[in-house]
Amino acid sequence: MLLGVSGWAQNTINARITGGGGSGKCTFEVRVDGVANVQIRGGQGYLQNKAGMPPQWVRLQCNQPLPRNPNNFRFKGIDGRGKQYLLKDPNGNNGVAIIRIEDNGSGMEGYTGDILWNGGNNNGGSWNGGWWNDNWNGGGGWGGGGGGPMPPPGGGGQWNNNLVPNCQNNIRNKFNSQMRGASLNFIGQPSMNQAGAFVRVAGNANVRDNQGRMGQISYQCTMQPNGNVADSSYNVTQGPGGPQPR
Repeated sequence: MLLGVSGWAQNTINARITGGGGSGKCTFEVRVDGVANVQIRGGQGYLQNKAGMPPQWVRLQCNQPLPRNPNNFRFKGIDGRGKQYLLKDPNGNNGVAIIRIEDNGSGMEGYTGDILWNGGNNNGGSWNGGWWNDNWNGGGGWGGGGGGPMPPPGGGGQWNNNLVPNCQNNIRNKFNSQMRGASLNFIGQPSMNQAGAFVRVAGNANVRDNQGRMGQISYQCTMQPNGNVADSSYNVTQGPGGPQPR
């Protein structure tokens, strides 16, 4: 049975099994402000917080328990402002389906998704340790929870290696779109700080306009854990540099 109100304060939830034969389906609904893994195994669900505020269960409803080895397994995201995608297929993952949700806004947001399959079996014995755990090594994010100093870029594979290059390429393109023929040279290593479910990259660059006049800008990017740019801006601090972006 559904855990009801207690599911809001817990990581685990028992699915409401509605019955019905044929193809299998589970629908989950959660609230996320940051990054979280939704894990589904048999008739249970588990939320793993990766960054930001602790996620919350709203409901987990299935017409039958998820088999350990489902046939034709697939995932379909229904709603939510951010990104959700299948991270681990239960086949070869001890029967645990993993959906990762990356929320790119401020405050809690509701996400709904479906997992679907067409039959299967439960061969394989015990669950061998239960829920799946990861630390994002090589997965495009930082490890563990928030707080404390962040490791240097590239240290231990905890961050996506393209955070800085992707930010700087975005700034270069934005600057060149306003100052055609200008050149831009980034100065030193930018600062990087965790900001909720994101990484904030900030630095400075020397610029030269198409008439050879020198100047300088400061820039900052809000980067998603996978290395994509969520937002970026720059300000002219010295010299011509062109108009400040709106």
